[in-house]
Amino acid sequence: MKGAVYYGPRDIRIEAVADPEPGPGEVVLEVARNGICGSDLHTYVGAKAGGATMHVPGVVLGHEFSGIVRSLGADVDDLSVGTAVAVAPIEYCGECYACAHGWPNMCRKLAIYGGYRRPLHGGLAPYVAVSRRSVFEVPAGLDVNTAALAEPVAVAVHAVRRAPRTLGASVMVLGAGPIGLAVLQSVRAAGAGLVMVSEVSAARRVAASQFGASVVIDPSVDNIRHAVRDLSPDGLDLVFDTTAVHAAINSGIAALRPRGTLMSVAGWQDQAHIDMGVAMAKEIDIIFSMTYQPTVDFPIALQLLTNGALDGPGMISDHIALEQLVDHGLEELLHHADRHIKILVDPAN
Repeated sequence: MKGAVYYGPRDIRIEAVADPEPGPGEVVLEVARNGICGSDLHTYVGAKAGGATMHVPGVVLGHEFSGIVRSLGADVDDLSVGTAVAVAPIEYCGECYACAHGWPNMCRKLAIYGGYRRPLHGGLAPYVAVSRRSVFEVPAGLDVNTAALAEPVAVAVHAVRRAPRTLGASVMVLGAGPIGLAVLQSVRAAGAGLVMVSEVSAARRVAASQFGASVVIDPSVDNIRHAVRDLSPDGLDLVFDTTAVHAAINSGIAALRPRGTLMSVAGWQDQAHIDMGVAMAKEIDIIFSMTYQPTVDFPIALQLLTNGALDGPGMISDHIALEQLVDHGLEELLHHADRHIKILVDPAN
């Protein structure tokens, strides 16, 4: 079979790779779809900081994927061949402080399928072997291709769960990329009242409106603080930052009410420059959200996709073949990100 193998910045080759065999406690999946993540772009261009520096060369990329169980390893007796599943692509030790407290997303030995820290092949190949604990059955009524969105949606679910009370809360989401739009829909499902979205891209502002934002503003034109004051004079309860942009995060702090909460969801590649004076004057709480707790957040993400609280099909902007990964996937998102929400790759084509 062929897979998308990472060798270094801007060096991803579609080439022959070995068919996987399930080891003890593993299953082999026939991959249905694999989404392209913003972190994949960082890896592709060769970012100098963050997770992009920890990818193992010679490994098949891809960590947002779903598929059909095709074979079972020893000791896997609670799953059937032919079952549709979504994958929580993190591997963890189960023994460190974080794992002992049910926080495997912060495991000190954390690894991710697709080659982050360990040579674990990912979903950009027709077949992949993964641990049994990483797969979650797709509910009836949810298409297995759409279920590939469970991974980024779980990121949003985790952030919303980490936030203080959301029922009736006034909220702003900074950024309307895939994670921002998933946060928007997740926080609405959690009962938020006013939900504002700040986004520079016109196409993504349209998407935010379609996905249920109360108000959408363009921060390059609109004064966020003034826009907030008109709708919520005391400021907002919650701001979710999905941008990793210094100006955005400071505008979010300015938009919060006293003792409001800033939720940091973005994957920062460098140090943030935060206006600590304003944050201190308001006694702002800043909470960070790191990926997800699979056993908690994946079932919720799959249920949101199944019941339509989160519009999965509407989040998918294109399906491309594996051979198109670089030109119509990675390069397309680098140069025309505002045309897309989520591009899914079909590794069988």
